[in-house]
Amino acid sequence: MELKDFISETIKQITDGILEGNSYVKEKSNSLEGVRNQYTKIDFDIAITSNEENKDDLGGKVSVVQVFSAGASTTKSASTSSQNRIKFEVLAAINTD
Repeated sequence: MELKDFISETIKQITDGILEGNSYVKEKSNSLEGVRNQYTKIDFDIAITSNEENKDDLGGKVSVVQVFSAGASTTKSASTSSQNRIKFEVLAAINTD
């Protein structure tokens, strides 16, 4: 998954969760207010891993490694991986009215 897609989907799912939670609070507690309208801070701390491989049949390449991958190979290879972290926050104004 590309980084921009991960960030976008995370924000969408947090927004949907807050809106659904607001409806639940209003319904179950007979509250007119529910969840308060305010800015919601979303903190991101993302690890990005890159993998450099030297394979005997294809040469070297650099690729971004996914969190989960499955498969098998009979090619001998040597690899070096490095990890970088990205930390940032966004403020989302989510209107629950």
